[in-house]
Amino acid sequence: MLIRKLRDRIRDYLQTHGTAKAKQRLWDGEFTNGRWDCLDTTASELNEEAYRQYVGVDVSQIAIDRAQRRINGRGLTQKCRFVQDDIATYEPTEQYDVILFRDSLYYIKRTQVKAVSMRYSRWLKHDGCFIVRIWDGKGRLKTIVDIIRHSFDVIEEEWHQQSHAVVLVFRCQAGSGNEGRCHET
Repeated sequence: MLIRKLRDRIRDYLQTHGTAKAKQRLWDGEFTNGRWDCLDTTASELNEEAYRQYVGVDVSQIAIDRAQRRINGRGLTQKCRFVQDDIATYEPTEQYDVILFRDSLYYIKRTQVKAVSMRYSRWLKHDGCFIVRIWDGKGRLKTIVDIIRHSFDVIEEEWHQQSHAVVLVFRCQAGSGNEGRCHET
């Protein structure tokens, strides 16, 4: 039990503080060993009629390969593409109506969540928004929920009582920047 706790702490540390290469090795290993097989349905979470283009970013090349196979199997290769990169440093190449962080913000250092989100706001179109899912928003990940509430305008907040998961839809605070972009205050 003690060894498992120590291993989990090291894993948690590497997920948020490790180099991009260390994160990739960790996640590739976990995807290869089946730890994240539950994510095989995530490509079908979005109604394909609700979007024109989807760009998925993941640090794991194994995750990217799996997502690409799922999209190929659904005939969505014209609408979807995937990039292997670290979410903390990735630079989009165009603007979007929605930036869907899914579960990724809790793999960023807590001290950088606001700055990373603000940096991504440069790629939001006017009136664009972020969507993030936080699986333990009332527990150890409450800090992220608090950062978002304090730093952004939360448009919608949906709590799932059994799991304490929350989905937040948010954007830059009114008057904080031109065309939906944030600036540090």
